[in-house]
Amino acid sequence: MASSNILQSPTWSVGKVSPRCAACQSALAPGDACWAALVEWPRENLAKNTLSNSQDSPASRPAAGWQRLDFCPSCWSTGRRPAAPTQMFSWWKTVVPDPGRRRKTFVDDSVLLELFNRLAERRDLENIRFRFVLALLLMRKRLLKYEASQAPGPEWHDLFAGATPQPELWKMTRRADQTAVTVINPHLTTDQIGAVSAQLSGILAEEI
Repeated sequence: MASSNILQSPTWSVGKVSPRCAACQSALAPGDACWAALVEWPRENLAKNTLSNSQDSPASRPAAGWQRLDFCPSCWSTGRRPAAPTQMFSWWKTVVPDPGRRRKTFVDDSVLLELFNRLAERRDLENIRFRFVLALLLMRKRLLKYEASQAPGPEWHDLFAGATPQPELWKMTRRADQTAVTVINPHLTTDQIGAVSAQLSGILAEEI
């Protein structure tokens, strides 16, 4: 297979459940209820990325791109959030897992569908790969049904110029209400699908 820009390794920096609240830094112990949020840090503002009311070191500050932040119920209910500008995509209530036990699913299917829908307008390679693997997960959960595929429209040509093989536009149906949706299949390798799946699992603290 010829190399191309679409087949480069993903660069998200994400994490599992944090041991501390992202706002007040109080400990989040196994069994505690907490709120998890998927946020995106603007790449152009990395030097300014800090968490409000925290004593963070440069090594602990969030990297570019996606990150999971966890909040104690008090900070979440009072609206305490990261000080740096972020885009919060999805959030859900969960329980801090016991690291000595096998992880269980803590994320409702509606969270996965919401994230899938909100990424539909993204036109960068990282998020296209992310959304495609998310579509595969939703198919496995029988929330999406594959219908057909076709060549993507001209608005995608510049982004995928030189990619081998060329991507496909998958036509799908949301099973719950028969709504038609589409997703770009960038023809990731098995290793790349595994890497993105591991990162998605890290964000959601879910076995995928």
